[in-house]
Amino acid sequence: MRQALATLGVAMTLVVLTLVAGLAGTAAAATAKPDAHDRALALALAAKVSAFQDISSASGDSKVLDHCAYLKKHPNDAFAAVFAILPALLAIVVNEYRTQLTDVSTTIAGMHPDSPLFSQWLTAEGQDIDLILRFDNHGKKVDLCAAAQLMLSKTATAAQIKRVLGLDPALIGLLFSKQATAISNTISKLNPQMRTFLLAAGVARKDAVQLTSNT
Repeated sequence: MRQALATLGVAMTLVVLTLVAGLAGTAAAATAKPDAHDRALALALAAKVSAFQDISSASGDSKVLDHCAYLKKHPNDAFAAVFAILPALLAIVVNEYRTQLTDVSTTIAGMHPDSPLFSQWLTAEGQDIDLILRFDNHGKKVDLCAAAQLMLSKTATAAQIKRVLGLDPALIGLLFSKQATAISNTISKLNPQMRTFLLAAGVARKDAVQLTSNT
């Protein structure tokens, strides 16, 4: 899906336990077959796929950085700027797609799958969308070039961030928190298994790919 959080770093800890858990998860996924209830839920979720497509398309807003005067003068900062503007991009996504995001969040919250795999994946997806919805700046227009320059500054203050982005600066730390990283990692790990599960549930391949995309 959106995977705006997919750029977060992956912390590699407890290697042995992770390998064991991964093997167990793979074995479980191989035998997981959707029952009638889960097939109905999967098809209901697939009906929302257009919302995911709209949200994913918002990532193109970052291309505006190609025309930023500041970055033309400081080309070495261009790569860092892509990460620095993530909070601003999420605010833009929420401004443009709040209705779709809220609808999908409500849909997911009302689903109670029988499959543990489906349940775990839905929980992580719901947490991901709910995190994005927290970046609501109440309709304030965001200048991505100005946001990039501010977020790259070592002297930026909380008041300046609030003024330019319209967001609580504390949200920026939340975006890069262990919790956010864990949500992103869970989705990425389960997506391949869920794609197979959705296909088995009768979801069209193009929709299953869209729902389980890491980009």
